[in-house]
Amino acid sequence: MFRKKIYGQSKMDRCPFCRQRAVTENSQGVPVCVDHKEGMLDDLKCVCGGWLDVRKGKFGPYFFCMNCGNVNFKRGLEMNDKAINDYRPETNKSVSDGESKFDKKVREITVTSDEVDFL
Repeated sequence: MFRKKIYGQSKMDRCPFCRQRAVTENSQGVPVCVDHKEGMLDDLKCVCGGWLDVRKGKFGPYFFCMNCGNVNFKRGLEMNDKAINDYRPETNKSVSDGESKFDKKVREITVTSDEVDFL
């Protein structure tokens, strides 16, 4: 059945670090959220054992492996899910009344039927 296209929902880029909506790009050309603008995708490995290099093309970012060639951006992130989740930015501190408090962000996880390995 044909669904009507809704403006702004055809392609929504997500931040590879926190999965929020990406509104800016970092220095590598990867769409990220404002909190992770200084974050870098470094030391990512391919399935073959080679290193993945982030490149930016006409249709967005992608990875390049010397052995495999061009690798889809989404597939490259899936291969390195653990390395990306280990990235911890500096803790957000807000100082009020001489005390330092840590801001706590709530992260919502949506599990679909395709993700059986999650449980």
